[in-house]
Amino acid sequence: MDTSSNKLEKAARRVWKSAQMFVGFHTDQEGKPREQPKLWPPKNGSASIHNDPSAQEAIVVVKAADPETTKDVQIKLHPSRIVVRRDADMWWQGVAVDEHSVTVRMADNTIIEIRHDGSVKRRSAEDETHVEADGSIFKFTEFAEAHMTGDGVEMTRRTEDRIATITADGVVDRTRKR
Repeated sequence: MDTSSNKLEKAARRVWKSAQMFVGFHTDQEGKPREQPKLWPPKNGSASIHNDPSAQEAIVVVKAADPETTKDVQIKLHPSRIVVRRDADMWWQGVAVDEHSVTVRMADNTIIEIRHDGSVKRRSAEDETHVEADGSIFKFTEFAEAHMTGDGVEMTRRTEDRIATITADGVVDRTRKR
């Protein structure tokens, strides 16, 4: 009889097949920038993290098990953050982790930032949404701004010419003064 863990193992597909560490040299020995970094695999599998990632980076390249369905991933180790990136046409293209936040760049250039306090910001070409640590939500579009308090008691919508608010005391909808 299959246990739930056996079922999960059978259902999961292999995504990654290998990982290799490199030191990427972005400048030549005279300090001139290179078009493509020179990748050198350290013999002991260890590399220090350089102060200037534009000059030198520690990189781990994770190879995809099936390049037809999954792209290789690069993990770049910087002194103030870790960057995971891939050349993908769908879903995520990059993830940056620093001391205060995790930021994800999607294939459509949408940016999602999760901050240390639990707040989330999502920015795209069309709109921006903020979910604050207290649960309140702000939405900004070309046509309107909307806000809902964390407890859901008040909601406000502003357009160029109108403002509407729902509160515990009632509803207000009026022309906006300029």
